[in-house]
Amino acid sequence: MIRCIVQKLLSARNVLIMTHLRPDGDALGSSFGLRQFLRDNGISAEVIIPMSMPNRYRSLCHGELAAVSREEFAAYDLAVTVDCANSERLGCGSELSLEYLKSGNFINIDHHKGNSLDVSCALLDPEAASACTIVAEILLQSGREISPQCATFLLSGMMTDTGCFCFANTNGRALRTAAAMTDCGADVEKIANNIFFNKELNQLKFESELTGEHLKTACNGKFAYMYIPETLLEKYHFDLKEDEGLIDIVRSVSGTVIAMLCHRRQDGFRVSLRSKNKSFPVGSIARQFGGGGHEMAAGCTIEAADFSTVEKIMLQCMENLFNA
Repeated sequence: MIRCIVQKLLSARNVLIMTHLRPDGDALGSSFGLRQFLRDNGISAEVIIPMSMPNRYRSLCHGELAAVSREEFAAYDLAVTVDCANSERLGCGSELSLEYLKSGNFINIDHHKGNSLDVSCALLDPEAASACTIVAEILLQSGREISPQCATFLLSGMMTDTGCFCFANTNGRALRTAAAMTDCGADVEKIANNIFFNKELNQLKFESELTGEHLKTACNGKFAYMYIPETLLEKYHFDLKEDEGLIDIVRSVSGTVIAMLCHRRQDGFRVSLRSKNKSFPVGSIARQFGGGGHEMAAGCTIEAADFSTVEKIMLQCMENLFNA
């Protein structure tokens, strides 16, 4: 399959790269890393990001397409999705993507279980720590040079999806691939300064009050969670697209096994879950409510009138999990 993907990529003339809505570091790293590789090899390529990127990624990733028309879709002879498990979450948010998907000129690269994008050319590997790991492995086997800029994109996604190689998805394969990107010239210092040490002052103040006033624990301290009230978002002018990493504050509480972060959305309440112990996976909980993700990191949306209802639901889920 890797040989097939390499052949399709290098024989294309104009490639469209798509990822999931509200893209995180892995989605952006794999998208822009692949774009850079294609451009380095004289192939026209563009990435669709249907919303402004989080501040931490703006200096690394440049160039966005807000939408693609039917005429623009026709200009691409190949489309690639990375780090996206289903059509509902495709970043272009258009029926045109499904129409193109069915055309056969489509490659699907992902590391989520239960990927439902029905395409003939797909590399789906739930054992991979990140989509960037898979993309890097493909490019390493292409026989072409991987430029320092391309390697920097890919390493940034590996680092964010593994928590700088601290999360349970870190394995020898992830570390070896990261080392290969470093050997290709990936700028670790640039990644660290732009992604991990680059918070606006209002975000630090927001996190301080959020933690001080809204952090709760239950199940003898094994479950820790925070709800982000809309009033706090308004007070600090905090944009939820910058929320990547917030749940790690909850996860860092001593004694915590499962962490939850929740905020209101138009269609209900968005729930993000993380587990620190493989004996207590959270993927099945998210799937109960139509969500998905990984066994140790998952999310869902719960329709409810208020957070207290969501809180009761999740507390019951945690009691059932810990007492099973």
